[in-house]
Amino acid sequence: MASTAPTTVTLADGLVLDARRCVYLPSSQTLAVADLHLGYVWSRRTRGALLPIATPDDTIDRLTRLRDAYQPRRLVVLGDIVHEALDLPVLQQLLKELCEIWATGTELIFCLGNHDRHLEQRLRDWKLPASCRPHLDTDGYRLIHGDGPIPSLAGDSFALGAKEELPCIIGHEHPALTLGDGVASRVKCPAFLVTDGLIVLPAFSFWAAGSEFGRQPFLGPLARRALFHTAYACAGPRLLRMPLRGKSSSDR
Repeated sequence: MASTAPTTVTLADGLVLDARRCVYLPSSQTLAVADLHLGYVWSRRTRGALLPIATPDDTIDRLTRLRDAYQPRRLVVLGDIVHEALDLPVLQQLLKELCEIWATGTELIFCLGNHDRHLEQRLRDWKLPASCRPHLDTDGYRLIHGDGPIPSLAGDSFALGAKEELPCIIGHEHPALTLGDGVASRVKCPAFLVTDGLIVLPAFSFWAAGSEFGRQPFLGPLARRALFHTAYACAGPRLLRMPLRGKSSSDR
């Protein structure tokens, strides 16, 4: 029997969650992903980890398929575009390919994350046309990496739920859920986490192992203070809705 689980879920405000680990904001025709970690293998190898270089990185191909599916006006990457902004030809080539597929009629915006130190300088050195900024406000949301304190619209410290604030869409946390059949089979799936005022995206990188919700604490202040009511697990090409009933990352 064919699965009835959806490949996309549209939330009440029109935001689309996609099992391919992206969100689509229809009013501004914005596609958003988080945590590409381009060059992960090469970054680790420069530090002595013998990761396989023959394993292909299909990040650019997957983004190309999303571009063809949604035809967005802009792509926003919510931080950790690279794993480390090293001066390596392979990383330069990956970033060049990323810029090239969005070069015609589409704006490419990088909301920088904690792994993106020196990325702006590398982009200038390599003459690559991506716009870097700390966050982007669009469609009633603030899009940001989520690794640190977030300034309010008035420039003060961020307070989740304050009336003057926009709800946020963030990355950084690499959320995942472990699903099982109750007997022997278990699988860890990347997941979206949803609550009022905050949506956390799964890591787009297949190298990201995922932080298991309820077992591993969140890293950033936004996710740490949130009580999530729903998760959507990316189980292959399908989204599985999982009620969380106001749980935080530390609830067991």
